[in-house]
Amino acid sequence: MAPSTAPTAAALLAAWEAGAGAAAVDRAPSLLRSLGALPSDVSVERLTVGQCDARLFALRRGLFGDALDAVSTCPACGTEIQMVVPLDQLQPQPSEGPAPTITVSHGGYTVACRVPLNEDLRALAQRGEDARLEDLLDRCVVNVRAADGRALAAGELPQDTVRTVADALAANDPGAQTAIAVRCPCGAEWIDELDIRAITWADLTAWVGRTLTEVHQLARAYGWSEADILAMSATRRRWYLEAAGW
Repeated sequence: MAPSTAPTAAALLAAWEAGAGAAAVDRAPSLLRSLGALPSDVSVERLTVGQCDARLFALRRGLFGDALDAVSTCPACGTEIQMVVPLDQLQPQPSEGPAPTITVSHGGYTVACRVPLNEDLRALAQRGEDARLEDLLDRCVVNVRAADGRALAAGELPQDTVRTVADALAANDPGAQTAIAVRCPCGAEWIDELDIRAITWADLTAWVGRTLTEVHQLARAYGWSEADILAMSATRRRWYLEAAGW
């Protein structure tokens, strides 16, 4: 869900400022609320990772368009591959409703687990460098059974089972992972994951930097207030900047 109307420059600056004061894991999700891209009765924290990311796709496309300039480094020869990624073709279909619970059987273990929420990512981020995938599963697991029927904790699962459960959770949360196939002239092929949260925040931060520079330049040249300058269209700001010799 993108905003019903395009946000004003002042609204974008306010949304960025509010997000900048939040923890890194909360910055992009906070934009959904600040910019009206989320119904008032829906909690950002209770969105699944995929539900949040699908909305961020729509928000980023609405603000900055469908084309994304991206760079990927070849793991074989180190060449930087520049790409234009068409976000409209990658846009996931947002799901609605509570986080689904899935059951995964692997390596003699049966794991019932709900899809992770934004609040789970925040709790994981608070652990810092000590965070493990098992910590995320521990928050989301409903129950774990060994082949003999014993109840286990997520931390007792072997690593290959943990990874299998994590992959299954992502597969059952549309939008949680967006993969891009990349090919280098050297012949190497690999898969990169597109992080729409980092992209949306970085793009908005770059826009803020450019806009505040324009405000500064126009205020020096003409003595106008920030509010008056932000109320102008980008085209008018650029005309006045060029007239002032910037």
